[in-house]
Amino acid sequence: MEKTSSYTYFAISSHAELGKTGYVAYESGIFNPDDITNALGIEPFDTNNYGDKKSNGMSWLTSGWCAEKSNKDRLDVEAQCLDTIKNLKHKIPILNEIKKLYDVHFGLIIVPTIYNGETPILTFNKEIVEFCYLTGTEIDVDMYVYPFDEEGE
Repeated sequence: MEKTSSYTYFAISSHAELGKTGYVAYESGIFNPDDITNALGIEPFDTNNYGDKKSNGMSWLTSGWCAEKSNKDRLDVEAQCLDTIKNLKHKIPILNEIKKLYDVHFGLIIVPTIYNGETPILTFNKEIVEFCYLTGTEIDVDMYVYPFDEEGE
């Protein structure tokens, strides 16, 4: 039986507008993910470079950089968020410089996957809120909810 879990990560992405083919980055929001990696000194787990080909043959119309993924304490989102920002909170000046250079969006991404009505703990302490405030980071929740199994469990 699947168990409820969650993970968090930090994302930097181009500000974009919705077009006929999906989101298209504003020219000022296009960046090279390697520049972000070099500036922060943190290795991402996923990147996309504007113009690169996707697996489906289409081109990326935005730039993206994702790092500091945490799945510790599978149901405690607050602990995961703290784990995600621990290496970033001392880099607030660099993050703010990145925002000055590029038209980007910062996201603290929370991905809960819920089975059988079991829910993760979703709270944010002062440290998380302060980091988000000081960097202009938005908290995004990308939730997946699955129905009860046949036995009602």
